[in-house]
Amino acid sequence: MTVAPDFLPWACEVLDGPTDVGCEQRWRVQSADGQRLVVAQLAPDLARDESIRRRWVRDAQRQQSLAVHAIAPITQLGPEPDPRAMEAEPPWRVRADVEGELLSRWLERAPVTLEEFSAVFAALADALQAIHIQGGVLRDLQPEQIVRTAAGRLILIDVGLSRVDVLSSHTASSLLLQGSTYSAPEQVATTAVDLRSDLFSMGVMMWQALTGALPFEDGPAFLRREHNLADLRTVRADVPESLDLLVRGCLSINPAKRPATAMQVGWVLRGGAATSLVEQATTTCQHCGAKLRVGQRLCLQCGRVSVRFVYAEPGEKSYGIDLLSLGEDAKQLKWLQGLLHDVSRGPIVAPEFLVGPQHLYSNEERRARIRLPARLYGGLAKDTAEQIHAMMAEQGLAVAVVSADELARSAQVAAFVPFGLMVVAAASWGLGVAALGWTCLVLAVVSLMALASRHVGRRTWITKTFPRFQLRPLPAALPASDPLVARLAALLGPKTDEPVRAAVGEMALLVQRLVDHRGSFVRDAAEFDMVTAPLEPLVASVEARVRDLERIDGELAELDEGGMVRALAAADARNDGAEKRTPIFDGLDRLRTLEDERAAVFRRLLEAQTLLTRTVELGLAQHDPAGEFDRGVAMALATLSGT
Repeated sequence: MTVAPDFLPWACEVLDGPTDVGCEQRWRVQSADGQRLVVAQLAPDLARDESIRRRWVRDAQRQQSLAVHAIAPITQLGPEPDPRAMEAEPPWRVRADVEGELLSRWLERAPVTLEEFSAVFAALADALQAIHIQGGVLRDLQPEQIVRTAAGRLILIDVGLSRVDVLSSHTASSLLLQGSTYSAPEQVATTAVDLRSDLFSMGVMMWQALTGALPFEDGPAFLRREHNLADLRTVRADVPESLDLLVRGCLSINPAKRPATAMQVGWVLRGGAATSLVEQATTTCQHCGAKLRVGQRLCLQCGRVSVRFVYAEPGEKSYGIDLLSLGEDAKQLKWLQGLLHDVSRGPIVAPEFLVGPQHLYSNEERRARIRLPARLYGGLAKDTAEQIHAMMAEQGLAVAVVSADELARSAQVAAFVPFGLMVVAAASWGLGVAALGWTCLVLAVVSLMALASRHVGRRTWITKTFPRFQLRPLPAALPASDPLVARLAALLGPKTDEPVRAAVGEMALLVQRLVDHRGSFVRDAAEFDMVTAPLEPLVASVEARVRDLERIDGELAELDEGGMVRALAAADARNDGAEKRTPIFDGLDRLRTLEDERAAVFRRLLEAQTLLTRTVELGLAQHDPAGEFDRGVAMALATLSGT
């Protein structure tokens, strides 16, 4: 027998319920005018915790304010006049009962066709994008919260309420142990997650739709490891590479490796290029060692040009670096391979060397590996040769700096030995000691031949041996893009949040590419200034948004959520009055407001990054990218400005 929700201010017929779902009790009812509705009330035991009650009401009010067609709206929220009031009954909400098939039921028929897959998840991407634009982050999106209507629309129900438990210490353990299979793993590490958390949830559903199975073990998010993810294309061969990149990107444990926005997901699902999801090659700054993308001229960590090792100028003395021998220390070899990767023109295959007796290697290995001694680099400037030599010697490598001039001087010194023998021979003949003279003469001739052979061979090695590797070229600094990139680099300090650093770093590289590509079509400085004019306000907007994030992060650092929750527990134990509890609740409300504000600002950065990525991709494919360039920059600027 169903029990009617007596707290409703109007009569209704109960069709189903109550059922316990998450933190709520729910009923399906039909009103007097025939509308089918869902009534949900915060569980009474949770409603007795004032912090949870206020959070639930705040989230419900926020969902009620979202002007998004893809969310089933909350039509009523009670009790009136203030659902947060502790003396009132537990707060409740009412929404429309959406008719259709839950996505969880649809997933039971997986694997689905690629056509149906693309249609469903492109629609879901559109829905998430609409929510994210309004400043919402769902955090724990699940198939049970998505309804597929008969017309093919996707409607989200009961979303955005999963975080009410976080403020309650007695439910923290259950949040960890009973976390949804679809929730992003970063949620156990921080309460301030961004929109890419929802893309992870979408990625789990996409994998499930393509394979009929979950990508990870069915357990808490904090137990997941990225290496457990199987190769999608070996599971289902008809999946195109772009879709494989998309799904695997969404499922990345690191949010920075996921697509930046739901808009980008929808773009790929509708046939757009997935190049921005390809794992990009990286190198290191030769000054500070920070990781940076190949082709990036300025290091965003130290602000300097990322290349410091250079070749000798024409007319200058040049030097080479010879690797004389190498031990069997695997760590030493790995370090050497890493250095060669970082300072060499890429891409290079990690080199292997012949170490020890050569008869231990097969013929194929002898052909593939590098024999020692080996010339690693040649034609280097003196400072560069000395710095690289010092770095290698510090690791215990047997290396030498070589130059033809130094070899010639050593040969001149060594020539005194046979010259001295000839002088002795001449003196012996003068004294009548013929045997001694002939002996010294023979020794002198043999010494000269050996010295000449050694000198010629060594000189040929020094001057003619082809270097195995080439240095990364010193970038030709353009007069326009580098100052803009430097401004972006100046925004990133040692305490900059990693997601912000990744987003700004990507945008810095995109700005460089945009200007470089446009710059290839211009011929003078005045024209170059015209190229950078549209980017100036874009960079200024990025600067403003990053400063907004710094301000918000500074305020968040002063609000200790754990401390406020403990203070509330102590106030409950002491039966403190409202005058002591209200400031604590105000602090928690301020914390939630700042989190929402931060999510909105960071979303603008990510969306601008997505728009700039597409602008670069389109611009590089055209000989005259002016139209696409200007439109792309204008869209990115509008996104950053929040218009």
